[in-house]
Amino acid sequence: MMNIKHKKILNDRLNSGMENKEILIYLQPKFYAETRELAGAEALVRWNRNGRIVMPNVFIPLLEKYELITILDKYVLENICDLINKWSYKGYKIIPISVNESRQNLYNKNHINELIALVDKYNISPSMIELEMTETTVVHNVELAKEAERNVHKLGFVVSMDDFGTGYSSFSMLKNINIDVLKMDKSFFEDILESKRGRIIIESIIDMAHKLNIKVVAEGIENNEQLDYLTKIKCDMIQGYFFEKPISITEFENKYLKA
Repeated sequence: MMNIKHKKILNDRLNSGMENKEILIYLQPKFYAETRELAGAEALVRWNRNGRIVMPNVFIPLLEKYELITILDKYVLENICDLINKWSYKGYKIIPISVNESRQNLYNKNHINELIALVDKYNISPSMIELEMTETTVVHNVELAKEAERNVHKLGFVVSMDDFGTGYSSFSMLKNINIDVLKMDKSFFEDILESKRGRIIIESIIDMAHKLNIKVVAEGIENNEQLDYLTKIKCDMIQGYFFEKPISITEFENKYLKA
């Protein structure tokens, strides 16, 4: 049973954190495997609590438990829309940015109107926003996920599936949900050079995705051997500490967007 008092405390802290700019948005770049050029970025959050950076694995589960996660989702999405608008005004290269779509958004009938309102408010193309659904989000209600995917696709948003391979019904998700981008979990690549079976599975997934007109992002890439292998087998994009950890927006702009 949900503790109402705890929910109110967390809600107050979250709103205070957003108002006081304690909720920080970091960007982790994605690169095209073949050319090594910047392909996009993923928006990630950190919480600066009294000078101590709190990682999302600490507070995201609490926000989900107390059904407050959509507040954070909207905050991140609005800030990203505003950021893309500012990049356009400054003449920076515009790249797509992926943001999380929590399970609770699927149950929010007004969510589609919120998406429309935000891209209209900041005058940006929906194609610059990649809405990430996790595999577990889809599993909990396939029909709602399918409806949400159809609705956002009609508006021009890009849809991706994050953490592919961590659940028990990955391939049925590809049958049911028409996604644009598939993000393969880092666990696929940890023993990529030692495991022939693992390489067969990776290559089969990438080949299958391409036949479905789905681009593939390899997550958690940490060394040159992984990168060379994924380039060889035509993985589309790479994300991981080998290229860059999540960094502040200012650092991202200075490093990747300014001439």
